[in-house]
Amino acid sequence: MNLNELIGRFLLLFFSILVLYFFSNRKDNETINPLMVIVGLCTFSLCYLFTKIEIGVGIGFGLFAIFSILRFRTQSFTVNAIIFLFATITLSILDIMYPYEKIEVLLFFQLIIIGFYIAASLIVNRKVSKYLNTVDLKISVESNFSLNNGNIRKAIEEKIQISDFEFKIILVNTITNEIDLQVFY
Repeated sequence: MNLNELIGRFLLLFFSILVLYFFSNRKDNETINPLMVIVGLCTFSLCYLFTKIEIGVGIGFGLFAIFSILRFRTQSFTVNAIIFLFATITLSILDIMYPYEKIEVLLFFQLIIIGFYIAASLIVNRKVSKYLNTVDLKISVESNFSLNNGNIRKAIEEKIQISDFEFKIILVNTITNEIDLQVFY
């Protein structure tokens, strides 16, 4: 593999991942950390390395999987983030490992994966909230406060003076008697 081919494959992967990242972050209440893009780029680099040295690709992916599992067990990820990671890893493996002589098949797989990802993203985002703005809010609660929808809506309306909104409870802190909310308006 010469340098021009490697650069071409890398640019194809980079722009594919950017498209996936753009369509992954269209939801107002959920975004993917931009550093997750590096997972795909690292997978691409590792696959290239494993094809050039004596270590087998299976051993390399086994090591990569072990370290990934250890790292990703410490934090729970959204479905959106997991699908993004899987798609970027798949694209990076395809881009570096698929034979250059069959570039049209590689581009076909790229377009299919990206196309399905965009279609699914548009379907999911159509159901996303109609609200464009978000604010994080803390509400102090008294001992007789109940966590029903009406009480929380009333407390939000008093605090920020809006009537058309949705909210999501982030944390109920019983020590400080506060509720952390994310309000979409």
